[in-house]
Amino acid sequence: MLPEQIRNMNRRQCVVGIATLSSSAVAGCFSREPGGTQQLNLTPTDDRDVETVSSTMFDEDVTPICAEGESLTATVDGPNADAVAAHEFVRDTESGRYGVRGRIEPGERGNIPSIRAAFDDGSSESTRVYGHDADETSLFTITTADGAADEIGEYTLTVRDGETADIGRVSEQYATVDGDWGQIGTYDGSPVYGYSATVANDHDEAIELYPRLKAYLDETTVAYSGTAIESAIDVAPGETRAVLFPYPRCDPGSIVTVEAWLDWSTMLYP
Repeated sequence: MLPEQIRNMNRRQCVVGIATLSSSAVAGCFSREPGGTQQLNLTPTDDRDVETVSSTMFDEDVTPICAEGESLTATVDGPNADAVAAHEFVRDTESGRYGVRGRIEPGERGNIPSIRAAFDDGSSESTRVYGHDADETSLFTITTADGAADEIGEYTLTVRDGETADIGRVSEQYATVDGDWGQIGTYDGSPVYGYSATVANDHDEAIELYPRLKAYLDETTVAYSGTAIESAIDVAPGETRAVLFPYPRCDPGSIVTVEAWLDWSTMLYP
């Protein structure tokens, strides 16, 4: 697939309140948030001023952890260890969840398949950074509840190299994804934020797809990069599927644009 084709498949949408605009309006997206060092703080400024776009009731706690970050003894290793410029531990003793917030600096690093956080109680969790561009700063959030949040005192981050890569993005002649940013539902009465989208199969054969999303604080700062809750979806010809992307940070109101796309699940597709 040619680079020009890949660029044309990007579907960035401005976010103004909850409204999403067509990609033709992207040039004006970034006047709302000027960017700068304040936006690169790992503990985000609380900004949840968004409207409800979906009323899903979640079975799993995917609400953001809004606590201040902590500085614990930590090690970063792996082939791409130098990509992580900053990181901090975060815990929510009320819910029992904890994890790591971090930042990947711009650079020609290729694909970064995963970042794994291993904690001194034996628990661990991973996240992936999708679509990392050389000129972008990517923030990441790793969250788990497998251990005792109030007993964690040390952790290790392992940043893998790019030995595997995504197969390729799906052309809009086969399938499209569109949605809205805001509150996408609740968990146990608490709001869940993120992107609620619909995937449409516009082709004449059934396809399996991977929905992806990047949410931007400014033109080159990605606050979230991830996959939908249902990471792989099967869509029959002419049908649609709803997908949800929970946002792990407490600043959904600071997001100015989102980019949603679909990846092929196998090279057998066109």
